[in-house]
Amino acid sequence: MDGSPVLAVGVPAAVRLLMVAQEGDEFTLGRHDLGVYVAVPEPGAVFVRALQAGSSIAAATDRASTAAGTAVDGADFLDGLAAAGLLDDVRDDGASETSGSTGAPRGTIRWIEGVSPRVARVFFGWPAWLLYAGAAAASVAMLATEPALRPSYDHIWWLTDPLLAVLLYVPIGFALAALHEIWHWLAGRAVGIPAAFRVSRRGIYLVFETDLSQLLTIGRRARYGPFLAGMAFDVTVLALVLALRYAQIVGVTTMPAALDRLLRVVILYLIFSVVWQWAGVFLRSDGYAVLANALKCHNLYRATVLTTKWRLWRLTDDERVELDAIGPRDRAVARWFGLVYLAGIVVMWWMVVTFAVPFAIAMGAWVLANLSAFSPASVAFWESLVVLIYLVFGLIAPVVIALRERRLRRMGALL
Repeated sequence: MDGSPVLAVGVPAAVRLLMVAQEGDEFTLGRHDLGVYVAVPEPGAVFVRALQAGSSIAAATDRASTAAGTAVDGADFLDGLAAAGLLDDVRDDGASETSGSTGAPRGTIRWIEGVSPRVARVFFGWPAWLLYAGAAAASVAMLATEPALRPSYDHIWWLTDPLLAVLLYVPIGFALAALHEIWHWLAGRAVGIPAAFRVSRRGIYLVFETDLSQLLTIGRRARYGPFLAGMAFDVTVLALVLALRYAQIVGVTTMPAALDRLLRVVILYLIFSVVWQWAGVFLRSDGYAVLANALKCHNLYRATVLTTKWRLWRLTDDERVELDAIGPRDRAVARWFGLVYLAGIVVMWWMVVTFAVPFAIAMGAWVLANLSAFSPASVAFWESLVVLIYLVFGLIAPVVIALRERRLRRMGALL
């Protein structure tokens, strides 16, 4: 026995696994083993704490009613927790049926425990954040004052061989994306929050993701570091690469032409990445997490989607019930937050028109010209065929991942 109070008869065993976090007058209930968290009023937190202390449902309801100043329905509250997935069955040893034998959160990368929070905090103390802020300011200043540093879609072709240029660009992008997520990962460790890492998708794009849902268990001010960590990495590398290219342009240093062109590709990727994080709020990007946290919202994404749909079309009965169940703060912010979504969509379309469309047209013209020539003895013919296969894979892979995620959700095993 671990010395914990014995739950009263009729109280679900999973109540022992509920975490109760408080920040000011806000309360969150959650399950670390499931990665499920919900915001509740203070009486709900009082009710759960009473059950965990060994009170019966009736006694816990009385305590919650006292906190609320009016009668509450404890049994109905338990039904709500069950509907949210917080009362999933546990085995006799107290671990969740879906969490494995150790009760660790699903998807946790166990060896991160080997990274000491003290070591991780070196990268996220105030000196580090001064460095990150300085890097962001320096990047903006260099881009504003030196037009030659600004990216163009044709920077992707940094080698004379178009296929080789694209093929080498892809792993560079994946490496930078992975390091972006590792910085989120380290930032979570710095505040004592374990993280889960996975490959997923946003829209038609393949992405790396770090699950930091347990940030809901700490104060809002402490969450900004993990939310901003990925962009902090991006702007730091961006500032370094811009400085190298700036030194080359003004003649302070010299470097091989191929290396200079490679740095242009890295600049293109990093600028696209940073802009994406702030423009892609409608896809729950890092920028969305920062804004939702600053606005003290819990489910702003869904509230905004439903509010916008209600204004433009109509809601189904289930959607109306869902919107009514979302907290008043989220619903109030959602009335104008749709404009932020709209601004982000406009910026994203500008990026598509400025970068993606010209690149696609140029690459398509090159591929079609080589394939229509049908010269199997030509290297360009086979390169064009490889490019075509890659582009098709880029369209199919997100669909395959989406179907896989849907299947795993149905099985209740999505990491």
